[in-house]
Amino acid sequence: MLGVRRCRTWESRLLLMHLDGGLSIEFLMAQDLTVGARRMLPVRPMKSPGLIDAIVRAYNFPRNFDPIDLGGSSNLNLLFPERDRRYVARIYRAWVTPRRLEGIQSVRATLRAAGLPFTQVRPSADGRTFISFADWLVEVEPFIGGQDMGTWAQLLEGMRVLGTIHTVLSEIAAPPGTRRAPAANHIDAADAFQTTRRACRAIRSWVSSADEERIASLSQELANALLSAGDEASMRFPRQLLHGDFWDNNVKFQDGSVVAVLDLDFMEEGARIDDLALVLYYANSGSTFASLRSPFERMQALRELVDAYDSGLERHLSQEERMALPLALARTPLKYVRHLLLRTSVTEQRAVAQAEAPDLEWALSIAKHPVPWQRAFRL
Repeated sequence: MLGVRRCRTWESRLLLMHLDGGLSIEFLMAQDLTVGARRMLPVRPMKSPGLIDAIVRAYNFPRNFDPIDLGGSSNLNLLFPERDRRYVARIYRAWVTPRRLEGIQSVRATLRAAGLPFTQVRPSADGRTFISFADWLVEVEPFIGGQDMGTWAQLLEGMRVLGTIHTVLSEIAAPPGTRRAPAANHIDAADAFQTTRRACRAIRSWVSSADEERIASLSQELANALLSAGDEASMRFPRQLLHGDFWDNNVKFQDGSVVAVLDLDFMEEGARIDDLALVLYYANSGSTFASLRSPFERMQALRELVDAYDSGLERHLSQEERMALPLALARTPLKYVRHLLLRTSVTEQRAVAQAEAPDLEWALSIAKHPVPWQRAFRL
């Protein structure tokens, strides 16, 4: 059970639009059918001479150096040197407002004060915690190297740390702008049924093959099965801030210990088992369990992750949460419908749907037959 890898968002598999001339901001107008309002959907920021110059000036970084693009499916991350240290400038998409970034920084500072391995923002030369360039916000933090969470032992340790993170997050009142992320790897049980119906209508408006029709059919069947199985009962659980993307290169290791937890871009409120279910989903749908053929073996492996997570909690998982967890896991692939409904291009909607399609069948199997999974996860 090695080789923990899974693309975290559908945007890892899309061709993104470029900015004209590297400086202008280009948007897509999107109908966000989850809330029924028009939204501006910004593309990922692009590296440009003007952007680099603005960061160098604001932070007194050395000139005549071309920063390295570290990648990132949502934000642009540029690596800058400064004497014997290195820093990362994170450039957020235009949907991140000053209020949301201030909230993210406040939560990050609280987590760091609790002894958790979150980075500290480096202020600009004039003391700001972030700067603006065009419609983007830019913050800078120390670069922390290490291994991505990529072995079974690291995943078990990472889950323990996630439990501790959730304990601290449960005590934080959500700052303004942090209750709901502009885009997220999460869909609430209360929203899943209706939002999936709208997404399926969108898919059927352009469907051109049996495979595409099957994506819509499976998605709707999954939403129906979750509703019938009582998934909405999880809405009774306490809501708190969630990390939203605890996986892979957002969790850095050195010598077997977590040295950095990165990227609160997808942070929003929800039931803590939804954040746990996201990690279980990535593990189950990627290469982590490639050698495990039977559902029973996978159940037992995921149970190990659940127990590792629970060991980091101050308030341990209740029996009710453990019983609800299989349905939260089965609901997780439907997170794609939030992303799909932010797109107006048929090409992009098709790519979003196809990226999640391989996971719908196993999720449907769990939703239709949750009892064996509940037995595997129970106390």
